[in-house]
Amino acid sequence: MKAGFAEREYTPSQGIVPGQIQQLYANGHDTPLMAHVAVIESEGNGTVLVSLDIIFVSTEFATRLRHRISEITGYPYENVWVTCTHTHTGCEIDCDVWEFKGAPENVVHIEEKTIEAVKAAYESRAEMKMGIATGFDARFNFCRDFYTKDAHIVCNPGKKYTGQMVKPYAAVDHTVNVMRLDDLNGYPKCFIVNYANHLDTNPSKERFDADFAGYMRLELQKEYGEDVVVLFLNGCCANVNHYDLLNQTHKSSYCREGVLPPREIGKGLAQTIKGIESQFHTSGEEINIQGRSRDHITTRRRASAEDIEWAREVYERIAEGEQVSLHRRLLAEMYLEEERNAPPLTVDFGIHVLQIGPWTLVGLPGEIYSDIGLKIKANSPFANTVVVEIANGYCGYVSPDIIQQSGCYEGRYSMVSYTGLGTEKVLADGCANMLNALFDADNIKSFGTLKPTL
Repeated sequence: MKAGFAEREYTPSQGIVPGQIQQLYANGHDTPLMAHVAVIESEGNGTVLVSLDIIFVSTEFATRLRHRISEITGYPYENVWVTCTHTHTGCEIDCDVWEFKGAPENVVHIEEKTIEAVKAAYESRAEMKMGIATGFDARFNFCRDFYTKDAHIVCNPGKKYTGQMVKPYAAVDHTVNVMRLDDLNGYPKCFIVNYANHLDTNPSKERFDADFAGYMRLELQKEYGEDVVVLFLNGCCANVNHYDLLNQTHKSSYCREGVLPPREIGKGLAQTIKGIESQFHTSGEEINIQGRSRDHITTRRRASAEDIEWAREVYERIAEGEQVSLHRRLLAEMYLEEERNAPPLTVDFGIHVLQIGPWTLVGLPGEIYSDIGLKIKANSPFANTVVVEIANGYCGYVSPDIIQQSGCYEGRYSMVSYTGLGTEKVLADGCANMLNALFDADNIKSFGTLKPTL
C-alpha cells in the first residue's frame, strides 16, 4: 500500500465571510484556510480525499474538481471525494447563502490550490502502514433542537424558552473516528478525523479561521511533527452545535470567559485522538479500495400559498416603515420570486460510498440531521462505517419530515433548506442499498464465489 499527503493554503488577506445570515467582512486570519489532500493506493487502484476549510461549495464545483483529479491520478471518478469542513469563518464561495451572493470566480484559486496539493500528494506516494481507531467525546457536541412544553420543536431556544425545554430532539453521534497512516518507521504522516459538530464556535467573525478543526491540526502537528497532514471530515451535524443548552456546561469550560472556544475544542479533540493511540494497529498490507456514486431523486419544496401570503405581508410592513429582520426579508424575497419563477419539483441528491480498507465512508452533499446519520450507520453491513456530510456538493439542510413540519430554523423552507418530505427515507434506503452492494463486492474480491458447506 502506498500513500501521499499534501496541503496548500488559500486564505485571503481580507474578504467576505459567508457563514451567517448577514454578510460579514474579515481582515487577516487566526488559523489558515487550506486544501488538505490524502492519496491512498493499493493493488493499482486508488482514492483521493480532499478536505477544504470552507463552509460549502456547489455540486457543480465539486463535480468539476473530482473529474480533474480523476484525470490527473487515473483513479475512478467515484473514488475521488471533495469534502468541506463547514467552517463559518471561511472565505467566499460559488453559491448563494442568505445575504451573500456567490460567484464561480470566487473559488478559482481554491480549485487551483487543491489541484497543486493533489499533484504534490500523488507525486509523494510512498509505502505506508494504515490503522484505525475510534474514540468517544461527548464534551463538545449537543443537539440544538428541543421539544418544548407548548408542543413545538425549537432550534437554539434562548431566554424566551427558559424553563420550556423538555428534551433534545435527537441523539448526537459522539464518536471520533480516526484513520492514521504511518511511514514504515512508524512515524505518523496523516490523520483523517471524522467527528460531528458545527464549525461555528468562534464568537468573532472578524478574521478568517478554520475553527476547531484548525486548532486540532495544530495540536496534532505539535505532538507528531509539523509535516503531518490532518484531514477533517465532518459528521452529521445539521442539528448539532457546541452549546449545552440543557445543562449549560459550556459556560464553565470551553466557553468560559477569557478562552477561545475553537482553540479549547480543538485541543480537546486532539487529546481524545492521542488517548486512543494504543488502539492503532497499523499494517502495510494491501487493502480493498472501491467506490460508488449514484444520484437519487427526492422531492423539492416550493413556497406554499401561505408562504407567499406571509411574504406579501412582510413587504407591506416594510413599505409602512416597520423594521423587519434580515432573515424574514430574505425569505419573503425568495417566496415572492418563486411566485414568478417556480423551481423544479425534484432534486438530484448524490449518495457516495467508498471503502478504504477497514473503513467504509458514506458521503452526503448536505447538512444532515444526526438521527439520519445514526440510522445510516445502524443499517450498514460494515463494521466501521463513517458518515461524512457536505461531501461532493451541497443540497442544503436535510431534515426528517417532523422537522420540516415543525417550522424550526433548519426545517423551514429556504435557500439552504429545500429538499422535501420523504428525503430521510430516500437517504436511508439509498445508503443501505449501496452499502450492501459494496459489501457483496468486497466479499467477492476477498473470498471469490463462496462454496456451500457439506
